[in-house]
Amino acid sequence: MNLESVYIQHQSELQLHLARIVDCPEIAAELVQEVFIIFSKEIRRQKIDHPRGFLFRTAKNLAYDHIKHRKVTEKHINNTSLLPSEEAPSAEHQALVEEKLSIFSAIVDELPERVREAFILNRVYGMTYAEIAIELNISGSAVEKLISRALLHYRQQFKIRQSDLSND
Repeated sequence: MNLESVYIQHQSELQLHLARIVDCPEIAAELVQEVFIIFSKEIRRQKIDHPRGFLFRTAKNLAYDHIKHRKVTEKHINNTSLLPSEEAPSAEHQALVEEKLSIFSAIVDELPERVREAFILNRVYGMTYAEIAIELNISGSAVEKLISRALLHYRQQFKIRQSDLSND
């Protein structure tokens, strides 16, 4: 499989797809580059029978990760900018919030792909279980199980990592 031909064949379609998801052509272009970096590493490690599917699945995951990070950051900025200046968080508090955000992001990244996807659709996009079932083409009970798995993993890992932070 020739990386250059795959790039030529799918780059513009992939960029248009990502631009619709992230709502920014510049970010979409950056994500496309990241997708092809991941793809080039993977084709050295394994045979990829369906490069288009691999590219689009990887692109969707990167786009969701980008949006998740952007929404969490925007929410944090909005919450802190609403505070009067004397109530604004201290640098120490700000660092703690950043650390928790980093932990959250790392834990979510550890989830299996399908679990992570359902969790992000629910927690970041605010989709209902029924909407997620339609989006992922699975049953409502399957969505419930995926979200439960994600929450269980998150709670366990967050406790562990919080205690690691306080022991440092």
